[in-house]
Amino acid sequence: MSVTQDAAKRIYNRWVWVAFLAYSGLLAGVITVLQTHPDAAWRYPVAVTPMIPWLFTVVAYVRYYRRMDELHQRIALEAFAFAFAGTALVTFTYGFLDFAGLYRINWWFVWPVMATLWIIGGFLARKRWL
Repeated sequence: MSVTQDAAKRIYNRWVWVAFLAYSGLLAGVITVLQTHPDAAWRYPVAVTPMIPWLFTVVAYVRYYRRMDELHQRIALEAFAFAFAGTALVTFTYGFLDFAGLYRINWWFVWPVMATLWIIGGFLARKRWL
């Protein structure tokens, strides 16, 4: 990686850590508030507030992606394509199994599937291009 890309990666990592710390703080507060007011009308908007810091990680990643050289952009794109298509395959397959009577799983499982496939896709793309 070039010096410019190293700097971009450091900036991206900083944004992610700040977002993670903000998320952790908000999550602790939201859990406390929702446990003390479980029937409040405003519980749904409050419940999603911990996700606000993650919007900044999306912006940070797009900025980081734009600062990558063409090879690293291609590797990242191939990893995302693998994760996107693989997640669609896994979730649709499980959806049909759900129709057949298999127990329903929580939406929380979609992100770990996508993240795992993103890591695998990144490994395969790096193996191919580097």
